[in-house]
Amino acid sequence: MKITMQHIRAGGGCAWGLRAFFDRYHLDLDAFLAHGFIDSELLEATENELALNIVRKAQETEQDKK
Repeated sequence: MKITMQHIRAGGGCAWGLRAFFDRYHLDLDAFLAHGFIDSELLEATENELALNIVRKAQETEQDKK
């Protein structure tokens, strides 16, 4: 699933912490900014509670659209 900045904000993340998070988990911030999303599997692989919450919220949002 594609996780966007909208999903990140809805799940409790913020733009200020984004760079530090991507650095900490060796994720490609430039690719995220260029493409507008990161794959949910990459966030889940971090096992970070905030990242997992963001993915859960994004999945709920997509389910609600169906």
